[in-house]
Amino acid sequence: MTGVAERLVERRSRWRLVWDAIRGREQAAPSPYDASVSFGELVWAHQERQKEAYAGMLTGPWEKEYRRRLKLFKAQHGEIFESYWCRYEASGVALTEKVLPRKLSNFLRRDAILRLHAATDWRTANAAEIATCLHKWETAAIKASEVLRDSSERIALHWIFSSSSRLLGFVDCESKPKPAELAKVVKDQARELGEVDDYYRRAGENSARIVFFRGMLWGTGLLAALVGGGFLAAWAFGWLDPGDQETYTLFVSIAMGAAGAVLSVMTRMARRDGFNLEFEVGRKSMRYLGGLRPWIGALFALVVYLALKSNLVELFQTATHGLYFYATIAFLAGFSERRAKVLLDGAMGGSGSGTDGSDEDKKKR
Repeated sequence: MTGVAERLVERRSRWRLVWDAIRGREQAAPSPYDASVSFGELVWAHQERQKEAYAGMLTGPWEKEYRRRLKLFKAQHGEIFESYWCRYEASGVALTEKVLPRKLSNFLRRDAILRLHAATDWRTANAAEIATCLHKWETAAIKASEVLRDSSERIALHWIFSSSSRLLGFVDCESKPKPAELAKVVKDQARELGEVDDYYRRAGENSARIVFFRGMLWGTGLLAALVGGGFLAAWAFGWLDPGDQETYTLFVSIAMGAAGAVLSVMTRMARRDGFNLEFEVGRKSMRYLGGLRPWIGALFALVVYLALKSNLVELFQTATHGLYFYATIAFLAGFSERRAKVLLDGAMGGSGSGTDGSDEDKKKR
């Protein structure tokens, strides 16, 4: 019985494809020995190997086949650092860790992909309650692997692996478990699953805040680079004068709006219930949302600045406004875009009194 599955094709990034096209390199054809092995195939080979070992064949054909499949599996998923194999059926669970190569984003630390692998349907074919519990643990492991990182991810996955292995150990026996014992195990598993879910949500919220904050830093840096580059280009073409008061007031207002948006998020993060994030949308989406935050603050500050300069907003129009006035208004606009909207709607000369829908709300009441 051979256990070779489909070929394992290397996935290359778009930049790698472009670079290879420039250099005239083509992707090498896959070797006939390059193959991927599923965890179920590995579990089956392990079970057949155990049968040979119990029969006294320590170097039988399944021993070689198991080693071959194990080598392919480790090449695809990394080292197996925790595993549990059933005795009477071809079932098991394992934790793998694949260390990623160093890149610019993780140059100072090595990132790793942790995964829980499970093949338990053979052992739980006649134990529907245990199969349901194990499938719930697999779902929890997928969520933890996709959302959590570092210590919290390891803690959650080790917790899930321990519970899954205990379930398999309970059902991996020659006799069928008693209904009372089965009900007690299912009840304990439901309670422990709730504890893991609580830990996952707390860790996910904290991780999302860190990712969101890093996204804000990247967004602020990109905003500063683009605005600064635009300023230098306009200066080089003679479109603006850096010494002009209106010029540097405009750029100061944009910067203060972005700073206000960042400070607003940091202030709400300090309160446990003041900043909620849907962390299960993914780390990449959360990073993009964080990167947009300083841009939103800067745009609101720019709108308020232009409204004040064009006399569209009737706010202290009789006084002479300097740099500090516009910087303060821009900071407040970035700090709370909702208050900036109220400022624009309420301070306009009588034309924006009903723009927020309050008149229609009163009619409905």
